[in-house]
Amino acid sequence: MRPFATQGNAISKPVICFTPNPQIALLYIANRPYRWVTFHEDENGKAVFTEHYENMLYDFYHTVSGSIYLCDGDNPSISPSHMKGVFTSRTCVPIEKEILIDNGYEEILKQEALGTIRVRRYRLLPSDEKNEIFKATVRAIHMQKLLLPSEDAPNKELVCFVRQHFPQAWETASKMTRAEIDQMLREWRASL
Repeated sequence: MRPFATQGNAISKPVICFTPNPQIALLYIANRPYRWVTFHEDENGKAVFTEHYENMLYDFYHTVSGSIYLCDGDNPSISPSHMKGVFTSRTCVPIEKEILIDNGYEEILKQEALGTIRVRRYRLLPSDEKNEIFKATVRAIHMQKLLLPSEDAPNKELVCFVRQHFPQAWETASKMTRAEIDQMLREWRASL
């Protein structure tokens, strides 16, 4: 494997990313030029995926194919990143085995049935968590500058996605004053 950098990646320099958790690796398989998914590893090491709208899991992973690559985790060029459970290398790393995934959605459902992945369906989330998702989406619209005129938008596909799946958050974000935006960002930074 060779290092690479992608737009919107949390790590800006060209790297190869690794995780010792194969279910987390499965959730990284994607075919979109942007990420808008939330997953993490819980205290027991289980991968947890949270939907931000109804059927998000299906939308992001149905018919998505990819590979999970296994390598020697003791390779000295692999080091921890700033993200929990994610390791990186700036140099090539030999692959020991490739696991082909034909349909990410079906594989995630299989792992869910085995108990190795927990999917938190949007319809079952408590209302306070749905409200937090709404607020985070409004904040992300501003932080990623998605309201810029379409010719200046940093990622037109992401703009279309957010407008389609989060119309209320889009409307709220578009009506905010500069003072309201600044206050929202101050409160968020203070909460970190």
